[in-house]
Amino acid sequence: MRPRVLGFTAAYLPLIATLLASLLLLVCVDPVAAAGSVPTGAQQALAPVTKMIATLVAIAIGLGIAICGAVIVWGGIEKTLAGSNADAEHRAQRRITNGITGLVWMVLAGVIVSTITAIAVAYGLIEKPF
Repeated sequence: MRPRVLGFTAAYLPLIATLLASLLLLVCVDPVAAAGSVPTGAQQALAPVTKMIATLVAIAIGLGIAICGAVIVWGGIEKTLAGSNADAEHRAQRRITNGITGLVWMVLAGVIVSTITAIAVAYGLIEKPF
């Protein structure tokens, strides 16, 4: 049986490398050049839209975290009630693992969105959404 960690790392390595390269590019870009490319009128006109998108993303990530927490609790209850049934215990363990994986992805998504938003605010591309 192959270790799961190696398969996970190999499958997501291009995605992780692209994400890191994009973040590095955002950090290294000159802020003056980025702020000069956005007209003031466009920034003011898009301010309500960026706030709405930021709100919807925050709600989606918060809801995802709540759902993952519920899945973890549900798996814990199933595992407790499984008793000596090995198949039910295995299904409950998979549910807990999936809930934790989803929780990690949700937290990672929140960190990525917050980082990109902070960079965009620092460069003057958008106004602070909250």
